[in-house]
Amino acid sequence: MSTIIGAEMGTTVTPFLISVLEKLKGKGDQDASFNVTMSHVLYNLFTLFLFYPLELFFGVFSSIAEKGTNVFLRVTWLDAVPDLLDEITPWVKPLLSVIPPWSGLVIGGLMLIVALGAVEKYMTAIFSMPRSWNLIRSTFTRPKRAFIAGFLFTVMVPSTTVMVSLLVPLATSGVIKADYYILPYILGANIGTVFDVMIAALATGDPISLGVWLVHLTINLMGAIIFMPLLNPFSALTRRVASFVSRDPRTTLIITILFHLIPASIILYYYLI
Repeated sequence: MSTIIGAEMGTTVTPFLISVLEKLKGKGDQDASFNVTMSHVLYNLFTLFLFYPLELFFGVFSSIAEKGTNVFLRVTWLDAVPDLLDEITPWVKPLLSVIPPWSGLVIGGLMLIVALGAVEKYMTAIFSMPRSWNLIRSTFTRPKRAFIAGFLFTVMVPSTTVMVSLLVPLATSGVIKADYYILPYILGANIGTVFDVMIAALATGDPISLGVWLVHLTINLMGAIIFMPLLNPFSALTRRVASFVSRDPRTTLIITILFHLIPASIILYYYLI
C-alpha cells in the first residue's frame, strides 16, 4: 500500500515541473497552470494522510490484499493467461535470453519515455487546436464530464502523469481556467490507470499480484468516493495554494526545492538507518 501511494505521489513530479517551466517562460495564466498541478499534488497528499494511518494502525489494505489473493487462488483459469501470452509471443523469451538485464531495463525505459513523450506531444497538439477548445471547455465545466474524460483518456494512454501533464499547457494558454473542475478529471484518470495494472497482474498469473491490484483499485475508488462530494471546498483550497505558489519566481523556486528535497531526505534517512 505504501508503495502504491508513493508511486501516486511520484506521478505529481512531472506536471509540477512542467508548471515551473511555464512559469519561467512568464507567459499565460500561471494561476490556472498551477491549479492543475496543485490539484494533483494536494489530492495525493490528502489520500496519503487519510489512507496511510489506516494501513499503519489497522492493516486495512494488507487485509484487502490477503483476502483478494485468497479469492483469486480459487480462480482456476488464471494460470492460462501467461500460457496464452507465451503462445502469442514465442519470440520474447529467446530475445530476453540474449539481452543482458541491465541493458534490457535501459532500453525498455527509453522506449517507454519516447512513447509517452510522443503521446504527450501529439495529444497536446490535438488539444491545442482551436476547434477542440470549445469541447475541452465544456468538458471541464461539468464534474461528471471531466471524470469520464480522465477515465477514458487514461484507459487509452495508461499514464496519469501524461494525462495530467497535458492539461498544464492548456491551462497556461487559457483554454482551461483556474475555476474549472480539474479534480474529477484526476479521479477518473487514477481509476483509468487501474486497468493496465490489472492486465500486468493477469499476465503474471499470480494471485498475489492481483491482490496488489485490488488494493490499487480500492485506494482510487475510495479517493473518488470521498473527494467527489468535496469538489467546491477542495477547488477553493487549490486555487489559494496555486495562487500562493505562482505569486513570484522566488516562492515558486523555494517550493519546488522543498517539493523534491523533503521526499529525497526521507528516503535517504530510511536508507541510512
